Amino acid sequence: MNILLREQRAGRKALLFWLLGMFVLCFVGIIKYQSYSGSGSMTELIASFPRVVLAVMGAVGVDVATLGGYTALMFYYILICTVIYAVHLGASAVSRESIDKTYEFVFTKPRSRARILALKLISAYLDLFLFCVFSGIFTALAVVYLNTPETITLQIVLSSLSVFLIGAGFTALSAFFAAAASQPERGMLYSNLAFLYAFLLGIFYNMLEHPGVLRLIAPFNYFSPADLIAEKLDPIYAAVTLFLTAAFLYGTLRMFQKKDLT
Repeated sequence: MNILLREQRAGRKALLFWLLGMFVLCFVGIIKYQSYSGSGSMTELIASFPRVVLAVMGAVGVDVATLGGYTALMFYYILICTVIYAVHLGASAVSRESIDKTYEFVFTKPRSRARILALKLISAYLDLFLFCVFSGIFTALAVVYLNTPETITLQIVLSSLSVFLIGAGFTALSAFFAAAASQPERGMLYSNLAFLYAFLLGIFYNMLEHPGVLRLIAPFNYFSPADLIAEKLDPIYAAVTLFLTAAFLYGTLRMFQKKDLT
């Protein structure tokens, strides 16, 4: 328990920094929606963009003239921020002591490596959970600020849940890379490359009219904006995400048992 509290204190500043950025993103985004929602100018502008630009923006098949569509687009950017933060959480949980040269202080305690790492990963997931919860709260408060008759509370809840699920997968993947790599820098490099792969593959997926089974290897597209706007969460891809998260966490604990911390 002391290790869990120690990890929570160590990650507090980073969490507050990310939450501040998310607060600004949500409220500035909603204010921008308020400024053009009645004119239709933004809809015309986005309609004039080629599909590749829409794919980069995450706006394919999203009607930004509606509050639900605009919020779905906002959650695409929230997802990107969440995955970047999740990569940091996973890698830091495994490698912080090796980078700071404090591994002798932590891993000489009368606890197994697996138990200590499990507590550190629980702390990482608590931070990720708080980040996603507050992202949803900030978005909901920003929508309330609009004083609109539209109600999209369930969409916001499901969008926050989808973001958490994908973030949980990347936390586990980043931790796995950090445990498998011989040097902390390599683990972070592999994690960043995984994020870049997912981002670029998501763009490629959105450029295709009929991507088909490509969705299985495009984690940014596991939960489509259309489903979230319709207040649905795909149970198959939720299960896929949970399975991959569990598999990477299991691999992380196994690899960490054999890892040379020096």
